[in-house]
Order: sequence, then C-alpha cells, then structure tokens
Amino acid sequence: SLKAPRARHGNSLGVIEKAPGQVGQKDWSLTSAEKDALMARYLPEEKDAVQELRKNGHKWLWRWLKQRDWRRFDAGLDALRDRELPYDEITFNLAIFGVLLHPKRADESVHELVAEMAESGRFHPVLVRLQEGFIESYFELKEVDATPSTWNIRRLAQTFWQISLHFKKLRVKELRRRLASHAANQRMLHATAADLEGAVAQLTPAEMSDDEDLDDELSDEETGSHVKFPAKGLQKNIFKGCGVRRHRRAWQKKAWAKD
Repeated sequence: SLKAPRARHGNSLGVIEKAPGQVGQKDWSLTSAEKDALMARYLPEEKDAVQELRKNGHKWLWRWLKQRDWRRFDAGLDALRDRELPYDEITFNLAIFGVLLHPKRADESVHELVAEMAESGRFHPVLVRLQEGFIESYFELKEVDATPSTWNIRRLAQTFWQISLHFKKLRVKELRRRLASHAANQRMLHATAADLEGAVAQLTPAEMSDDEDLDDELSDEETGSHVKFPAKGLQKNIFKGCGVRRHRRAWQKKAWAKD
C-alpha cells in the first residue's frame, strides 16, 4: 500500500514543528485596533464619523445631480468646503461631472478642478491622468458638436465613481500599511535598545573584568617588546663597501638623461 511521504523535519502535512523549548521570533506587528488608532491620528479625514458624513453627502449630491437640482447640488459642495472636509476621489468625480451637466456653468471651469486634484498630490497619478484624458476627449468632441448626451454623461459619472472608489481603497490601504510598518520598526528598535540596556545592567563584576582584560589584549598601544625587522641596508649579498648605492645612483642618472 502507498503511504503519503513525510516532509523532512516536519509532520505528514509538511508543517515544520518547533522543538520543545524552542522560542520563536518576536512579532512586532500591530493589531487592527492599533492600526485604526494610527489612521485616526495621522489621517483624521478617514475616521468612521467623517466617512459616514462624506458618504451621505455623496449620496445626496448624486440624487440632486440626477434630478438636476443644481441649487442644492452647489449648496452640498459648499457645505463640504465649509465643514473643512477635503475632497476625496469620489467628491472630485461628482464635482467634475456636475460642471459638465450644469446648464449655467462654463465647461472650461472643469480644468480648475482637475488641476486642483493634480496639485494636491494625494491621489494616484493614473486616476488623475484618466480624468485629464476624459476631459480632453470631451472638448475634442465639443469642437465638432458631438458631445455625449446627458444620459451618457450620467452613465460615465457612475463608471468613474466606481473607478474612483477603487483607487481610494488602494490609497487608504497603502497608507495604513506604511504607517503600521513604520510603527512596527519603531517598536522593534525601542525594544532592542531596552533589551541591550537590561543585558548590560545584569553583567556581573567578573564578566566586566573579563571584558577589560580583553580590551587590554586588543589594545593598539605598545605595552611590551615587539618583533623587530632587520635594518634596511642589511640584505642578502649586500655588505658595506660593495658599491650598490653608488651603482644605483649612476643608473638613475642615465635614466634621467634619456628622459
């Protein structure tokens, strides 16, 4: 009968088992609650209460855009500004398409929103280029009187809404990961420094004296006799009066004369 092969240094499932008494590596990663606290501290516009308020605002903005209630639509955007809620990807998307659908607004003012979105530096460059490319295509169609209908523009607004939501999730997820990684590194460094201080404090006098002896052995100072090398002139087959130095000077003079 065939038997399942056993994994080396592990069980039949291939899971490596720790030896008795073996201590694993310390885990410096943060919990979900700690990550939420970091996000609330360094990214307050993504708190739960702020997110809920912004979601309700987006819902009403979309409802007023579909109903062509431009007075309430403009008031809703102004309310977000007054409450100092920074525009996210979805808010900019609704504002851009609101300009294109608004009957009393010049379409050229949409360039200001796209420029503000690019200058903020908070959004993914791919999303910014996507919005810019759409605006350029829209004005090219406008020159030949072939702009999309109102219904098609609303459908495009829904599509860009989903794209903007995807890019926002990526942005928040990446910020959360970077904050957690930085906090974990700081925690590890502080814990390592504390462990080193504790280890030094637990050293016995005998161990401290051994370290001092070792320092003496490895010192660069000359504390005793050392190996003496032979003198420069005392080389093999060279003795006083052999004329080596005189011949060397003559050879140097000939070489200099040739140069």
